[in-house]
Formats: sequence, C-alpha cells, structure tokens
Amino acid sequence: MTTAPSSLRSSRGSVLIVAMLFSAIIGISLASYLRLSTNTLKIATRSFHSNSAIYLAETGIELAMTCLTNNQTNGVPLATAWPSSTWTTDTSAHTATATFTPSSDVNGVVKVLVQNYDLTGNPTIIAKAMITPGDGGPVIAKYLKISLSRRGLFTNGLVAKDGITWVGHPEADSWNSAAASPPVPYAVGVRRDNCIVGCVNGNIALGSGGNVYGYTKTGATGSTSGGSVHGLSSTTHDPTRVSTDFSANFPAITLPSPSIINVLAAVPTTLPTGAHSPNSDGRYYYTWGPTLGGITANTTITGNVTITMTGRAGNDAIRLTGTKTLTVAATGSVILYTDGNIDAKGNGVVNTSTAEKFQIYGTGAATGSQSIVVGGNGNLVAAVYAPNATVELKGGGSSGNVMGSVVAKSISMNGGTNFHYDEALGNLNGGGGYRTSQWKELQTAAERAPYTGF
Repeated sequence: MTTAPSSLRSSRGSVLIVAMLFSAIIGISLASYLRLSTNTLKIATRSFHSNSAIYLAETGIELAMTCLTNNQTNGVPLATAWPSSTWTTDTSAHTATATFTPSSDVNGVVKVLVQNYDLTGNPTIIAKAMITPGDGGPVIAKYLKISLSRRGLFTNGLVAKDGITWVGHPEADSWNSAAASPPVPYAVGVRRDNCIVGCVNGNIALGSGGNVYGYTKTGATGSTSGGSVHGLSSTTHDPTRVSTDFSANFPAITLPSPSIINVLAAVPTTLPTGAHSPNSDGRYYYTWGPTLGGITANTTITGNVTITMTGRAGNDAIRLTGTKTLTVAATGSVILYTDGNIDAKGNGVVNTSTAEKFQIYGTGAATGSQSIVVGGNGNLVAAVYAPNATVELKGGGSSGNVMGSVVAKSISMNGGTNFHYDEALGNLNGGGGYRTSQWKELQTAAERAPYTGF
C-alpha cells in the first residue's frame, strides 16, 4: 500500500482551508448584501408610507375644505354641510371631528379636527394620518395643520408693509361685533384672541410691555421682539403664536364712479342735506375738491355717504383737535377716499356703531406720502386701508382706543392706546371664501401634543 507524500497531503489541506475561507467570505458577503437589501427595502417602504401618510392627511384637509366651502360659499346650511353621519360637531367648542378610512386595501386612517367649523373665527384644520406598515414596523403618523383666513382687505387686525413698533404697554385683541343683533360693542367680557399683527417686509417690536391676544406674523426675514403673544387663558408668552410665514397683497384702490355725484361748493357741517341727490344704490356720493378746506370743525354724518377727497397730498383731509368731532350718527355711514393726511386728536371721531360704518381708503400714491394719526382721547372706530401711509396710534389721554382694522405702510402705537380688531370686518370688501394663510407639518412632540387626543 502506497501513501501520498506528506507534502502533497499538506498541499491538499491548504487548498481545502483556502476554499473554506473563500466560501465563508462569500457567505458573509451574501448575508451582508441580503441584510443591506432588506434594510434598504424597509427604508424605501417606510419612505413610501411616509409620503403616503402626507397624501392621506391632505385628503382629510380637502374633505374638511369641501364642507367649509359648501357652507360659506355655496350657502349650504351648517348641519347639511357637516353631516352627522360623517362629522361629530361640538357647538360649544366650535369643533368638528371625523375619522376616514380611504379604502379596504390601504392599512391607514386619517382623523380630522376642524376648529371654528361654524365660522365663529378663522378656521383651523388639523389632519392626523396613520399608516401601519405590512412588515410589522411601527405606525407612521403625519400631522398637518392648515390655518385659513378670509379673503379681503380686513381679514387681520394690524398689517404693515414695512414695520410695526410699539412703545410702553399697549394691547391688541379681537372681538366679533356680528356675534349678535344688534351689533355687539367691544368689552373685555367679549374679548377674543384672534387678532393678527402682521408685517410683510420688516419686524414687529412689541416694546417692553405690549400684549397681543392672538398672533404675530412676519415674512421669512422678519422677527417679533419684546412683549408677549398669547391666548386668553394666560398672558405668558406662547412661542407657537409667533410665525415667519406671513404674506399679504395690497391691491390698488379704485375710486367709485357712480352715475350721480354731488360736488361740494363749501365745507359742510352736515351730510347729506336736502339739496343733495342719492345714487341708485341709496348712497350719497360727494366730490370734495382740493380748493376746499378739510374737515376741521364739528361735522355730522346722518346718511350713507361716500366722499372723494383727492389732490390733497401733503395737506389735511381731517384735522380734529380739542372738542372738535366727526360724528357718524346711528343712521349714517362714511366711506372716505383721500390722499390727504388725517389727524384725529381731542375727542376725534364719534362712531357709536361698527367699524364698517366708517371706512378710510388712503389713496396716497407715493410711499410715506400720507399720514394718519390718532392721539389723546381720540377714539377711532374704523376700517383703514392705506398701504402707503404711516399710521401713528398715540394714546396719552384717558381713553384712547382704536377698534376695527388697520392696513398701512408702517404702524406705531404707544402705551396709551389699545387696539381691538373687529372680526366681522373679514366679510367686508371681497371677504368671500377663505384662503390658506399657513400650511405646516407638525413634526415635534411639542407641536403634536395638543392634537394627540382627538
């Protein structure tokens, strides 16, 4: 019997060991590749489900928007627009909630919460979409929050193109004069926290003691400093009520062109008079020429009046000092178009009705060419749209207040003046329908916390 030389046996053993090592390496590589492929598939699947959850949440948003549109724009009654078969409504909390399952082949669900579904304030829609992956992984949840605001010139409280500055301890809040009939006057007891102080291009400085019962919003490069922004329950600053995604349009003002216009030959003390004729809409339209003086003496408006006072850039349209007042009677209303300055000190403008009854449209063409000042005990109950004007709300008297809405180039306000936004103005001048004022995905636990329970 012959045997292989020991060197040959050793060589064969070495080859076997090398082959085994290569096999092990190949096996480990294959196992690693399979694991990598599996993990990649899981990541891709979760990414797919994550995107699907966003789409699912947006579906919930659309369903809520359809109900809002049916009620607000199409005139469908509230109970019909939000059917009880789908939605659970709470009239005291002004909320509507619903749960939707898209189809049997989608292992997901979307829950929707609508705040102010009954349009008692600007609606907010929160959609929470949850998808359960088929691989047994954790549930994927996506939260979307959509804030809506009315379309119109006066859908916010204080809006400036270039900057808002407060000094001292002024306050801003809101109320809804249209909550009942007759209109509800402002009082602390009907205060709400829906006042938006917004600035498109600049910053908002609230001073050392300013209080905003509502929200402050700037553009992407702007900021809010000082003061406190909060809700009704606490005056502690709430950073979730401060944002940097604000935008606003400032459409050009179109002067009225009625078929019947009354041309004033002298400065009146009462409008209208028996010598003047109304237009077909029942309003009295006046051209107040630049050669006439402005409103500087006691003046009373007893009917529905529209006044055009142009050609006054750099000069006064209204200047009230001491005991001089512009009185808008309970039977009257004023729409004023002017490029002149307005200075309402002393007792100012007496308007015991709503801001809708006194509308001011600043037609100054050049930026900063027009100024509007309310000071002393002067109270202003008005809707002011003057996108090229500087507005100063100067308190210092015992009862300086501005009630309504103000849109301007810049706004300054000091501690003797408080501002109260009338939410009813959201329906004035193109206020039909709603627009999206904020779209936000809630990503952090703190952002999601208020909505995890619905």
